[in-house]
Amino acid sequence: MALDERHRVHANSFGAVADVYERGLDVIAVEPSAGMREQLRRAVPGVPVLGGTGERIPLADHSVDAVLVAQAWHWVDPDRAVPEVARVLAPAGRLGLLWNRRVEDEGWAAELSTIIGSRDALSSGRHFPDIGPPFRPVERRSVEWLHRLSRAEMIDWVASRSYVITLPDAQRHRVLGQVRDLIDTDPALAGRDQIALHMVTHCSRAELPG
Repeated sequence: MALDERHRVHANSFGAVADVYERGLDVIAVEPSAGMREQLRRAVPGVPVLGGTGERIPLADHSVDAVLVAQAWHWVDPDRAVPEVARVLAPAGRLGLLWNRRVEDEGWAAELSTIIGSRDALSSGRHFPDIGPPFRPVERRSVEWLHRLSRAEMIDWVASRSYVITLPDAQRHRVLGQVRDLIDTDPALAGRDQIALHMVTHCSRAELPG
C-alpha cells in the first residue's frame, strides 16, 4: 500500500470503533467520521456536531475564540488547515493542539509497543508541530500523567489505535490476544485491578494577532 493511501486509510479508520471514544465536551464539534459524530450525539445530546475537516471547517469567519485539536492534527494538511483555522478564529483567538504519547519506561510497555506495532508512531516526533503565519510563535508544554485502565479498558484502548483498526481481522484478533496474554502473564501486570500507563501530553498553543 502506498504511503499516501495508507495514511488515508488510517485517518478514516476510527468510525469502526467510535463507541470507544465517548467523552462529551461542551464544544461545537467538527468531525469527518459519521460514526464518531453519532457517538458524540449519543454521549452529549444537544451539542452541535458538524461534519467537516481541519481543511474545511463549517463555521463562519471569526466566529469562535478557540480551536482545539486533540490527537488529530497529524491527519490534516497544515498548508490548508492553518489558514482555515485562522479564518474561523476571532482576533486574538487561539489554536490549541494536544498529543498524547506513551512512555516506555517499563519492560511491559516496550513489549506492548512491539505487539501492536506502534514504535514508529512513538518516535515520529510530530507532537510539537510548527504552525506558522498568521499565528504568533508556538508556546509549548509537556505534562506527565498516569492513564489508569482496567483490563477490559486496556483492550479497548489498544483496539482504538488506527494501526490496529486497519489490520486484517485475523491479524487484529491475534494482536488483541497477545495483549491479553501480556496483561495476564507479565509479573508487573498479572493480577492487578488497574494498569497504569505512563503518559506525556505535549501541548502547543498559538495565538492570532489581536
